[in-house]
Amino acid sequence: MEKKHFMCTHTWGSDAVRDQVAEQSKEMTDADFFALFKTEKAEVLQHWMGKDDFFFCHWYAESEDAIYEALEAAQFNNLIVTMPNEMPRYVSSEKITGEVMADPFE
Repeated sequence: MEKKHFMCTHTWGSDAVRDQVAEQSKEMTDADFFALFKTEKAEVLQHWMGKDDFFFCHWYAESEDAIYEALEAAQFNNLIVTMPNEMPRYVSSEKITGEVMADPFE
């Protein structure tokens, strides 16, 4: 199955869970993070987190279910709430092609 781009909005199941994960990941490297959330069917490409309740990940996955399966494999599915949204249009200033952009409404 072909992989597609997804933007996921995540939030913590509770403040206690957030604090627990923050403590456990203090020594985690970016390489550790991306390896943790990579399976054959889904992987995180980018991650944004601040001090607010919501954080965001750019996933490249076969489906929404593949994202949930990757979160389950990393034992995160019961710790966070996730809302995946498929994004047919994905462009980046780091990869300019000069091609016509995908129409997400087609």
